[in-house]
Amino acid sequence: MDKGHLNGWKEIGSYLGRAGRTAQRWEIELGMPVHRPARRKRAVVVGFPSELDAWLMSTRPHFESEFEAERPYDPVDIAALGEKLTRLQTEATQLALKLERARAEVAHFPQASSTELTAFPDGSD
Repeated sequence: MDKGHLNGWKEIGSYLGRAGRTAQRWEIELGMPVHRPARRKRAVVVGFPSELDAWLMSTRPHFESEFEAERPYDPVDIAALGEKLTRLQTEATQLALKLERARAEVAHFPQASSTELTAFPDGSD
């Protein structure tokens, strides 16, 4: 049975294809039409599909940009992603080897005080 109205943020959000919190934000930020029978700010909310549809059509340019921003992601090219992962793993291995060689070279230096390590031979810092 079609009751002709939507009760609460969850139903309104569902009708719009969004979460209830998004519907609440749209009321505050974009003036989405909803009704509170008790005329109190925190009262139960009712929405009418015909009003919501008309409002959506009047704010369409905003929604087209918002829908674009909310689009989850484009399909992933698994092959390209695998190639990139392989390159990154190779780079990580090469960097680990360089780090290990640098540590080995540093280990051969005699121990020096912290002032000796920061001072350059020409006396500049």
